[in-house]
Amino acid sequence: MKQVLVKGGHVRIEEVPAPSVAPGMVLVHVSHSLISSGTESGFVSEGGTASYLMKKAQDPLNLEKVKRKLASVGVKGTIEIVKNKLFEFQAPGYSTSGVVVEVGEGVPGFRTGDRVACSGVGYACHAEYNLTPHQLVTPVPDGVGFEEAAFVTLGAIALQGVRRAEVTLGETVVVLGLGLLGQLAAQIARAAGCHVIGCDPIEAKRRLALELGATAACATEELAACVAEWTGGYGADAVIICAASKGSEVTNQAMDLCRQKGRVSVVGAVGLQLQREALYMKELDFHLSCSYGPGRYNHNYEEKGLDFPIGYVRWTEGRNMSAFLRMVAEGRVRVKPLITVVERVDAAEKAYAAVLSGDPNTISALIQYAEEGALAQGPASRVLPVRATPAASGGVGVAVIGAGGFANAFHLPSLSKIAGCRIEAVAARTGRSAKQAAEKYGARYCTTDYRDALADARVQAVVIATRHHLHREQCIAAAQAGKHIFVEKPLGVTVEECEAICAAVEEAGVLLTVGFNRRFSRFSVAAKRAIEKISGPKTILYRCNAGALPPGHWAEDPAEGGGRIVGECVHFFDLCCWFADSPVVSVIAEKLHGGNARAIDEDNLSTAIRFADGSVATVVYCTTGHPSLGKERIEIFGGGGAVAIDDFRGVQFAGLPGETVKSGREDKGQYAIMEHFIRAVEGKAKLGVTAADGLLATRIACEAIASARGGSA
Repeated sequence: MKQVLVKGGHVRIEEVPAPSVAPGMVLVHVSHSLISSGTESGFVSEGGTASYLMKKAQDPLNLEKVKRKLASVGVKGTIEIVKNKLFEFQAPGYSTSGVVVEVGEGVPGFRTGDRVACSGVGYACHAEYNLTPHQLVTPVPDGVGFEEAAFVTLGAIALQGVRRAEVTLGETVVVLGLGLLGQLAAQIARAAGCHVIGCDPIEAKRRLALELGATAACATEELAACVAEWTGGYGADAVIICAASKGSEVTNQAMDLCRQKGRVSVVGAVGLQLQREALYMKELDFHLSCSYGPGRYNHNYEEKGLDFPIGYVRWTEGRNMSAFLRMVAEGRVRVKPLITVVERVDAAEKAYAAVLSGDPNTISALIQYAEEGALAQGPASRVLPVRATPAASGGVGVAVIGAGGFANAFHLPSLSKIAGCRIEAVAARTGRSAKQAAEKYGARYCTTDYRDALADARVQAVVIATRHHLHREQCIAAAQAGKHIFVEKPLGVTVEECEAICAAVEEAGVLLTVGFNRRFSRFSVAAKRAIEKISGPKTILYRCNAGALPPGHWAEDPAEGGGRIVGECVHFFDLCCWFADSPVVSVIAEKLHGGNARAIDEDNLSTAIRFADGSVATVVYCTTGHPSLGKERIEIFGGGGAVAIDDFRGVQFAGLPGETVKSGREDKGQYAIMEHFIRAVEGKAKLGVTAADGLLATRIACEAIASARGGSA
């Protein structure tokens, strides 16, 4: 399929695999998508790549992400992830219309052939096909064309801004900024029975507002007098800010325009350095409008499909989308006069250029895809060839399932360097991610359906680097297809999942290794060699300064990520078991108490593992520290000697044989474990980490959590 992508600040039209349907989601064949000049200008840069990089580097949110990555994957991994992120394809677009061609499991209310409108960044992209969660999809009423329905997201945003202003019949409402959002908000307020005064410095936009029903429209310098005239000197009942400004002048002007106890609703991106006097003396209500409405940015609502009860939340983002389209169907909001440019997808650059040109007569631009008669057709294939000529058939053919940050930073670069290994395929949720990784690392093809790779006879092994809750299904499918498996940790988020994977692997007679790469660090190998000289029990102390994740991160979700202990701490449990080299006897753990949330308490665990030979390992996992201290330190004591590994940048020996090494280069064994896996598939090495090791680590994690909750071993 064709998709509009942005790379390094430049618009490109790329051929990528169409997405595969997933539970809770619908696949939509897109008719039209709307370009939003405000939101999408962040993707496109007039200065090209250099300007784009500067813009990204100055974003405080990006700086925080870098700090978190430094704590989790180290300097080398962070550099690789940042490089990949800066130069990866970005998928703009968040407002589309089209026809449902496939319906995922558990989707209520939609069937193939339904005419729908879709919203959401990453879900309603400028592409021929989009996979969208059902909460971000709404039916298109009869009489509303696909061009009009493509305005659904901007309409919901404008509608929510008007709702936040709490307007009532007969009030006077000022709309500041008469771009696309302002034109829609003005019409919605007018439909609600309000007198609307529009304000914009551009005369063409003022004329358009009057044609669409505004009571009055004026330039900025005329606004105070206009409001005074229309309100008898009292001031506006409400002001809706749809303008964009880095400064706070527009915001403070809005407060000056209000009457006593008036309201201000902020829809546009404006400065918020508020003058207290106007707020205080008039006792104003000041509201920020959060995009499409309640449910926006809520993972449970948008991705998991959990709706808010209508009796408690009358207007969610989905209901706002539906209400806006009903207003269009009834003729109370007109969007056709707002359409300035319509271009086919092959000429999408022209549509972008028109919207971003600054031409005052350009309000919006649409991208058109299939003709209406062809919209019921699903994608013919989800496989996209990348290499014109196939690679040699010798060696181990590998398919990589999942092309996120970790796979791009470690697995794909490692595979591309290992002798006797060839990357046959890359499978990912989005076609752009799959294609970019496949092109960069020389895969034969890319796909959005991992089952395509499992059916490929040239693929002997798969590397699974997807989110944790997908491991069970994908590992079992790979085993049944006769493929050897490298799966990132954890093996599964529950003991039952791990047991099912182990059974499938044993029945199929394939190899499975878990990505416990720390065993393969040269520092770990040196430490293991030294402590093998200890005849008695050992004391192992493993401290991990893991750092916090942002609220709502998928890894914290019990179902999707399993939480921090199951999702990451299994690394450390596994390494302790490897060092101890003795069966586990018991697990007991203590968590923090009195944190801000139960999840935070249980993310901070001190776990004691007792082994059959009398050894004890204590793993301290902490998310409340500071990244400057370093992430991991391991100390092992026994037989009058000791060894310490400091953040996998060095190893120190005392009373044990071994050479103390201090290195500026981090070595967590990512390359070594992947090379070892390939050699095991070739039959040249015995697998160092097995499915049983993955099961044990997850079981320890689950037992530790249970112990921390119940207070017993």
